[in-house]
Amino acid sequence: MKPDRRALMAASAVTIIAEQGPRALTHRAVDQSLELPAGSTSYYFRTREALLEATALHIVHRSRSTFDELHERPSDPTALTAEYLDDLLSHRRHELIARYALLVETPRDSALHQLLEGSVFSLEKARPVFETVGVDDPDVSAANFLSLLEGLIFDYCLGSRSRDPHSSETVRQLRIPIDIYLRGVGVI
Repeated sequence: MKPDRRALMAASAVTIIAEQGPRALTHRAVDQSLELPAGSTSYYFRTREALLEATALHIVHRSRSTFDELHERPSDPTALTAEYLDDLLSHRRHELIARYALLVETPRDSALHQLLEGSVFSLEKARPVFETVGVDDPDVSAANFLSLLEGLIFDYCLGSRSRDPHSSETVRQLRIPIDIYLRGVGVI
């Protein structure tokens, strides 16, 4: 079965943005990276905005798929979250870098920015974890938890810890602040 061209183009766009920055993303750059005839990407995505939206949706779909796959395994919330972050850092680093680059480049009130905000972590998926245990304000607790996760991912992906090679020790290190937060609000 032939891979979906749109998905290949979106994945290529992620790589281009992660390696060369958002301004390097053009229809021609995607065509060249995939060795497609000139104009192929323009045929599927008429505008740069459409290509950027496809890129963001690619990140969203990959995140949901990964999270759902991990969620099927029995695991405590700390382990599940640490494994998800580990997967992001070890297998999807380009997506994280592209996401951060696009968040900086897009206007805050744009639909694309909002799509990117929720592309890796979901308030809707986090809220029930805090509602189930009867946390006083599950919306605030879930939002704070996502802020913690965003900070961890940024630090390990682009911040001071990004220079450290990824290892099995990373999961243990990620578990510590996650566990502290979840215990602090009474989830575990």
